Amino acid sequence: MYLSFSFEAVFFLLVGLFFLGMAWYMRRQQRARQLRGLPATATIIDFRPARSLLLPRVRFTAADGRTVETNTDSGVRKGYYEVGQQVPVIYDPADPENTDLAGAPPEGTTLLTLLGLVFAVVGGLQLIGIVPIFDAHQH
Repeated sequence: MYLSFSFEAVFFLLVGLFFLGMAWYMRRQQRARQLRGLPATATIIDFRPARSLLLPRVRFTAADGRTVETNTDSGVRKGYYEVGQQVPVIYDPADPENTDLAGAPPEGTTLLTLLGLVFAVVGGLQLIGIVPIFDAHQH
């Protein structure tokens, strides 16, 4: 049996696998932080713009009694939270400035997963010859 691999099909498959890997890595990192982190109640004191999202700046008291003021790693849409609002956070006890909003999914993982699936499925189907998307342009 002779297999002919289209560059486009291999490229689509690899890009899809890359996106899926990134989404998995981001979710795994957040899960690890939530398992080793300590919970606290923080007050939002400001927002810092980050692309189309805002990163809340929070203040909370750590378990050792220190007052910590830091930016969270979770981006939120404008209007989701307000300055002065109390929110649950999870922080790393070894480095309290490494703080995340409790239960917030890593921003962008859903999009990365969907894009990864689309690219991987299109590339895979093209490679096995079920969907000849890229053959129309070959001479």
